[in-house]
Amino acid sequence: MGAVKRTFRTADELRVLAATARGDRPPDLLLVGGRVLNVYSGDLYPATVAVAAGRIAYVGERALPPGPHTTVLDARGRVIAPGYVDPHAHPFALCTPEALTRTALSLGTTCIVADTMPLLMLTAPEQTAEAMAAMGALPVRWFFFLRQHAQGHVPDEDARFSDARLAALLDREEVRAVGELTRWPQVHAGDEAQLGRIARALAAGRRVEGHAPGASPDRLQVLAAAGVSSDHEALTADQALARLRAGLYVMLRHGSLRPDLDALAPVATGARACSGRLMLTPDGPSPQFLRDCGYMDFLVTAAIRAGVEPLAAYRMATLNPATYYGLDEELGGVAPGRRADLLLLERLETPRPEVVIAGGRLAAREGRVEIEIPRIPWDRWMPPLAPGPWRPDAGFFTLDGLPSPVPAAHLENTVITVRRDVALDGGSLPDGMLQAVLFDPGGRWRCRTLLSGFADRIGGLAASYTGGAGILCLGRTPADMALAAARVLDCGGGIALAEDGALLFTLPLPVGGMASPDPCAQVAAALDRLDGLLAARGYQHGEVAYTLLFLSFDALPYVRLTYRGVWDVVAG
Repeated sequence: MGAVKRTFRTADELRVLAATARGDRPPDLLLVGGRVLNVYSGDLYPATVAVAAGRIAYVGERALPPGPHTTVLDARGRVIAPGYVDPHAHPFALCTPEALTRTALSLGTTCIVADTMPLLMLTAPEQTAEAMAAMGALPVRWFFFLRQHAQGHVPDEDARFSDARLAALLDREEVRAVGELTRWPQVHAGDEAQLGRIARALAAGRRVEGHAPGASPDRLQVLAAAGVSSDHEALTADQALARLRAGLYVMLRHGSLRPDLDALAPVATGARACSGRLMLTPDGPSPQFLRDCGYMDFLVTAAIRAGVEPLAAYRMATLNPATYYGLDEELGGVAPGRRADLLLLERLETPRPEVVIAGGRLAAREGRVEIEIPRIPWDRWMPPLAPGPWRPDAGFFTLDGLPSPVPAAHLENTVITVRRDVALDGGSLPDGMLQAVLFDPGGRWRCRTLLSGFADRIGGLAASYTGGAGILCLGRTPADMALAAARVLDCGGGIALAEDGALLFTLPLPVGGMASPDPCAQVAAALDRLDGLLAARGYQHGEVAYTLLFLSFDALPYVRLTYRGVWDVVAG
């Protein structure tokens, strides 16, 4: 399985840290002249910070003498703050973890707690721990929440999410929680399998991540009673308050898909701001969001602008998530023994750092990463799609065999659909409608419906970037749909747009069909082009990659296209 990456300090480290704090050993790194933001005591004061063996050894007024190999950083006029922690991330969101690491470091995020869905879906069981260990070698500290089920129906779900596989991964130190439980209605209903897995997680000392959009206060009480620890699906302050009243930790979400902080901020004021149970997360920032807004630094800024007291905003991005995951003795603050993840800020009201220190190393300065980010050989564990010689032809995408009326979906916004049954007249598509086809890359199965509200002038758009199994293809012209689908398969995964027999756009995603090895900014530029092409063809929602990802996600209302067919989420 690979070695478990321990988070506690060894006896040798303790000796080095104590000797450095006493002044008997020179520090490896010394920050002088700055003011420390102490998220434990709630104050800002002048202090020297000494670092040894990648950890903080001393924070105080005493002037520790440097040694011949000590790096001294002048922090005069600057705030020394802890590195940011994202408590709920979705890696492989079109970029690889190492690309996200590079961007995160440049913006001051030094710890990420990540979804294991792509690892469970795309790696062989005997390789999953190896891939997790490779991510653990990156300079950002990676931890994980372990999925208990797929987020869209897949043919081999029982094997990918078997009890044996999940139990083995749950024993790993870097796995800090299970979830997110997108099939929360099953938990609410008392499903024995779900409750058994929750009980196993709790027995292992792990948290349980909820995912309950629209759940009433009474239903939240049931979920809390069933072992759920947190939720990040509140859209209003009242919904967040209901989660707090149920004893849940609450992640306040603010990202390109759900920019909710203005509505959520009132719950983080007054006495509740100091409750320690509120956190910030962008919930899987897109490459465009990272480029245009930032990462956890932007969320701290947004919280302060929305009326959250600055100290509370910083705690929600540092100490609170560290405490939630049982890592507050390891990270989340500037104090002896903690991992030396430190930020130099111009001032408290400017959360984007000038200097980033990760694990005691100078990692970034003025937005430029200054340490090596190892390249992970993803082709070893998540190779490009290799479906074989089969390619769909135009006949694969005709309307033949569809019933009339068709149980169709209408896209209300970027990700939410409603059901609108559509009658087919003479076998042709009505105006404004697209055919939506989800199919196996090897041609072994196909599920179809109609989709409106997406765009009305698309020849063919194909993507392997989906929340379930298979390739998604949308369009009005079978030949263009076949061309776009073949292009995605030929690339080993990706997104492709075709019109009038010509390819207009291709974004290869060779890492398991979900991610590009290119830098996040380069992927963001490609997505800009795709968004522009689709906007010219009638797409009027947010970032289109979210729509492609979530059309097969079986937990969002109301109609999804899945491996099982057209899925009514409410009726199940």
